[in-house]
Amino acid sequence: MHGSFEHHETGSKWALVATIMSISVALILIITKLIAWQMSGSTAVLGSLADSALDLIGSALAFIGVRWAAEPADAQHRFGHHKAEAITGLAQAILITGSCIFVLNESIQRFISPEPLASGNIAIAVMFLSLVLSFGLVAFQTFAMRQSGSVAVEGDRAHYVGDLVANAGALLAIFLSLQTGFLRADAIAGILAAVFLAWSAIAITRKVLPQLMDEELSTQDREQIGKTVMAVPEVLGFHHLRTRRAGRRVYIQLHLELKPDLELRRAHMISESVEAELLSAFPGADILLHQDPYGEADHHDGPEITLDA
Repeated sequence: MHGSFEHHETGSKWALVATIMSISVALILIITKLIAWQMSGSTAVLGSLADSALDLIGSALAFIGVRWAAEPADAQHRFGHHKAEAITGLAQAILITGSCIFVLNESIQRFISPEPLASGNIAIAVMFLSLVLSFGLVAFQTFAMRQSGSVAVEGDRAHYVGDLVANAGALLAIFLSLQTGFLRADAIAGILAAVFLAWSAIAITRKVLPQLMDEELSTQDREQIGKTVMAVPEVLGFHHLRTRRAGRRVYIQLHLELKPDLELRRAHMISESVEAELLSAFPGADILLHQDPYGEADHHDGPEITLDA
């Protein structure tokens, strides 16, 4: 268990660093885009500014969620605080939806009544800077997400992937508006940014709701659990398999079926072997095992997974 604790602690540190970096980048982008929008009046820049403003709030929520989820279990939260990341992820999705509606409304108005851009070169320079910073941050968040498995970092990363699309679109739109006089390109870029924001909100919601609802792990993960358990010598079967995920923590509960005449000490040793194998397959998992005499188990918790012969 010591190794799984270290794995969890390392993941928490990477997640925390990623959220601090995202807050810093969001502050820089908000200041630069605000100046560019005031000088140019570009709705593409406005859309990107709104996205960055909500990125800052979302990153702050992710920071809170990561810190909260890392808190150890206490008397009121015996299973820990891992669902905090899913809660903040849902809040991020709500914020992104609000940003989407705002940007879409502004862009449609600008599409109906296009206006020439002022200080276009400054807007281009700011959007290029935003593109570079967003790309660097997304690259680091991708690394941190792989190290931590944090759903809060994943949700935060979705914001900045949206930034990459919005910034690239805004940059292209401003260039086209200045070079060709096609003023509606700016509005079109804003509409596309709104569509991508909506897609991000849906993706994050689909990620966090299963955790909040204690949905079972995927069929592939459950089959892997079954094969891992059955690979341990002296395990004759298992039943009552229940799984769920909360933040970075996976929860596995099941009943082992062992020979009825085994000594308690031996049954305990077999259970420890099963736990060690499961932790190898699912690092940091919270595992609860119960031993039942083979052939005397009461299968009453619904359908069991079937392993291929």
